[in-house]
Amino acid sequence: MDNLTTHILIVVLPLLLSNVVHMFVVKWNLLSFLTKPLWKEGFGANKTWRGFLIVPLLNAFILWLVALAGNLLVSNPLVLGFLLGLAYLLFELPNSYFKRRAGIQPGGAGGKYAFLGTLIDKMDSAFGVVLVYFLLGYIAVIPALILFLLASTTHFLISYVLVLLKVKKSI
Repeated sequence: MDNLTTHILIVVLPLLLSNVVHMFVVKWNLLSFLTKPLWKEGFGANKTWRGFLIVPLLNAFILWLVALAGNLLVSNPLVLGFLLGLAYLLFELPNSYFKRRAGIQPGGAGGKYAFLGTLIDKMDSAFGVVLVYFLLGYIAVIPALILFLLASTTHFLISYVLVLLKVKKSI
């Protein structure tokens, strides 16, 4: 799988769609019984069991559909999709933890370091996903770096659009 477009279809597209759907689930407060924080003192109120259930499951299903529709040769797309969705979420947690230690409110920026905080917010999950994808042997180093930059940029742009549409409160 050396084609960058294929990697984008496997990694970026399903995560983009699963996260956008998740933002609407949050906005409409669907499955509210799952809005219990994972660890409120450690990660804040926004990291909930609902996200950890919805994103990996949706990502698995969407990757399966993309693989089917695009006739992509992905072994176990449901498992890969679930793992990438889970990696996306797990790699957000250290940043959330450090932001809580610094007194930054969930969904908030970091004062004079707000730009850096936003940059890290958009890169942490992309890094984790691409790292897992690389470690599973799906991609080489240079395409992985390009995929990381594309995924981070896409994450920032989609967050910005969702804020403009008032689906999200902050980038």
